[in-house]
Amino acid sequence: MGNTLSCLQWTVRDLKNDISSQAAPARRAVLRGLALSGLSVAVAACGSTAGQSATAAGTTAPTSTLPELPKTPDGALQRLMAGNERLLTNKALHTQTLEGIRQHATGQSPYAQVFGCADSRVPVEAVFDEDFGDVFVTRTAGNVLSDPTVGTIEYGVVALNTPLIMVLGHQNCGAVKAAVDAMKDPGKTPPGALGALVSALVPAAREVKDRGDDIYAAALEAHIRKTVATLEANPVVKESVAAGKLRVVGAAYDLATAKVTLYQ
Repeated sequence: MGNTLSCLQWTVRDLKNDISSQAAPARRAVLRGLALSGLSVAVAACGSTAGQSATAAGTTAPTSTLPELPKTPDGALQRLMAGNERLLTNKALHTQTLEGIRQHATGQSPYAQVFGCADSRVPVEAVFDEDFGDVFVTRTAGNVLSDPTVGTIEYGVVALNTPLIMVLGHQNCGAVKAAVDAMKDPGKTPPGALGALVSALVPAAREVKDRGDDIYAAALEAHIRKTVATLEANPVVKESVAAGKLRVVGAAYDLATAKVTLYQ
């Protein structure tokens, strides 16, 4: 702004010198033209020059108006949900750029963990409108836990001090559907490692076997709640939860609307 005003002052001074050197009729014509267009052109030119100077100096406009990353469980949850709300209202603040990658290359300090499904339609940073380094993400198909997965989540608690873990499932999950089908007919259980993954979801499907047409959504919720309970019972997680430094929550993402709904 200061550069623009300085530039404009010089431009107006030069115009005055030009005008004063002309006869009265000419001066009136120049002033009339200046009022109509000349000053706006001068301002635009000065603004462009100032912008070029700022770029040359290596300054960039802020890409986010968000406050400092939260340090508490409640603050972290509020920020995640606010990010999803920005996505829903087309007011996203973050874009993925090479410059953003470079800015975060030397370290990370995520304010939350999200344990999500591997489904390619659920990109966690986009779902919550977050930047590189803001969210520590672990994903497996159907949100199925294993020792290495739990170890990854423990790392987020112990090494990164994340105050929140969100277990994020999604509607129309293929793994959940496969588990419901296998519950109804064990012969439909896939072979090998995929079968082990599906079998891990079958207990949740059995819990809600009488839910009729709503069985898939109900099985998803039952499984997410079980996963939350399993993580809360983990010794590392349990200690931090007891100290008030960590919270574990469950939620579901709707593929059609992009809305995240918490399981209260």
